[in-house]
Amino acid sequence: MGSLLSTLGRTLILDDGAFQEWRERPNVFLRGIVLIILISLVAGLVSFGINLVTRVTPVDVDQIVGPMNQWYEYQSEWFAVDPEFARIWEGTLDVIVPMVRDLSEVGAPLPRGVVGFLNAFGGWLSRALAAIGGWLFYGTLVLLFVNALGGTARLPEFLGTVALYVIPGLLLLLQPIPCVGWLLALVGTIWGVVVYIKATSVASDLDGGRAILAVFAPFFALILLGIILGILVAVWFVILF
Repeated sequence: MGSLLSTLGRTLILDDGAFQEWRERPNVFLRGIVLIILISLVAGLVSFGINLVTRVTPVDVDQIVGPMNQWYEYQSEWFAVDPEFARIWEGTLDVIVPMVRDLSEVGAPLPRGVVGFLNAFGGWLSRALAAIGGWLFYGTLVLLFVNALGGTARLPEFLGTVALYVIPGLLLLLQPIPCVGWLLALVGTIWGVVVYIKATSVASDLDGGRAILAVFAPFFALILLGIILGILVAVWFVILF
């Protein structure tokens, strides 16, 4: 275990030997799956906790209506509010507030705590599954460009190696921290991209420049494809209507 953690830690400083050691471990593809699931679940622990508390806490109608009234007061202070709009606004509140209160009091087959936990847990787990799907899809596209650029790699070993990119994602644990959380999350994202590029280079025997091109080419190709599809849909609507 100590050797494994050492190898994973050294990948964060882009040590070629660490990437080679990880690549040569048995069942590297399965190891990649386990690594992505574990890191994704750990990185999402704080979000899971916040989501859980939000879902099990009873709805406070005042917390919904308060911001709406603050917005209306701000508009009234800086802009001339039409009397008709004021009447409509008051009528809307008269409808929304009782409706929200009634909905919050509707009984459910299961206790609120159980339902809230299941919803929060499902969101937490789906995050890991989405990470697996993105890793498989994007990694396959990258490998196509790797082979086009003269690289040599087999799909299972390549995907297992580039799975190391997920480790810096642990910084997402700190995302809820006020003011600096978003910056730490951004650092983790950029760091993960750098690790992905390094892993691509090691796994496919490409130099740094071609590895960067192989990693970013699918991204721009997908953007271009989206633009083309958007244009085709727009032309289709123009012709049809």
